[in-house]
Amino acid sequence: MTLGAAGARRVAVMLQAVTAAGIGWQLTQHAGWTWPVALLAGIAAVLAGLAVGIGLAFAMTRRGTGVARHQRPPPAPAGLASGRLPLRPAQAIRCFANEYIAVFRMFNWLQPFCSHRRYVQPADTFAARPMPTVLLVHGYACNHAVWLDLQPALAAAGYPCEAIDLEPVLGDLDDYADALGRHIGQIKASTGQPPLLVCHSMGGLVARAARARSGENTCAGIVTLGTPHHGCALARFGAGRNSWQMRCGSPWLSALAEAEAPALRTRLVSIFSWHDSIAGPPCTSWLDGAQHKTLTGIGHVSLLRDPRAITAVLEALASLRATAS
Repeated sequence: MTLGAAGARRVAVMLQAVTAAGIGWQLTQHAGWTWPVALLAGIAAVLAGLAVGIGLAFAMTRRGTGVARHQRPPPAPAGLASGRLPLRPAQAIRCFANEYIAVFRMFNWLQPFCSHRRYVQPADTFAARPMPTVLLVHGYACNHAVWLDLQPALAAAGYPCEAIDLEPVLGDLDDYADALGRHIGQIKASTGQPPLLVCHSMGGLVARAARARSGENTCAGIVTLGTPHHGCALARFGAGRNSWQMRCGSPWLSALAEAEAPALRTRLVSIFSWHDSIAGPPCTSWLDGAQHKTLTGIGHVSLLRDPRAITAVLEALASLRATAS
């Protein structure tokens, strides 16, 4: 039996706790510290290590570390790239702090321990005007719990929501696409209309692959949040076939681009931050032929809970519904 995302996250939390306790024990044995103070120091060390990791992710993503020149994404149009300016110090600190909180909360609480929580349902007042189902597609090594912050806003706007868990955690994007296609088919059969897709990170690539296989009428439209459409610099440090497929310039990404007819991208809205901490190098979320909503000062995981990103998702969904044939 393979370990799911929730189980893997629980193991990671346990390892963090063991590390903090181990550091504390060493301090009591070799530095003569009292146990409460030593344990606090151990916890602080683990939290500091997380901060260093997030800081390195920001820096490496911004620079596109390890990505050869010929593998880098094409430049975005001048008008779209206007928000690429560096953040002022106060903005950068705020962006980092928000991402730190989002990462800690997501991976140490929501994913490992809150997967059982039910999604909020739309109010009865929306029953008179049925809305298309929104199918939520998570990113790399995650599960449906990543949507617990954003989904209530979708329900408040009247959208019934479903979510899919892409398993196994380190599987093949093509297998994920097949599973997503089957889930979309089930929604179409039960509701009589294709769903809208909202996808975070890797989930956007899976959605594109599913639609490329089944045609433009597979779903009513796709909204991607921080999806590395041209690959991710940090994917070279990840595990699993899906990580290899997401490397910049990978054969899988090239095959996906070749399989997409131009019409497939007109109903895709790519929402991304110029200061993403994972989806980089910059411009990787720009996709020729798609629609775009650019943000600034928001990290990768923060896109799932930042009010500006949530507003952008709701606007994108409304736009896709308004232009539906």
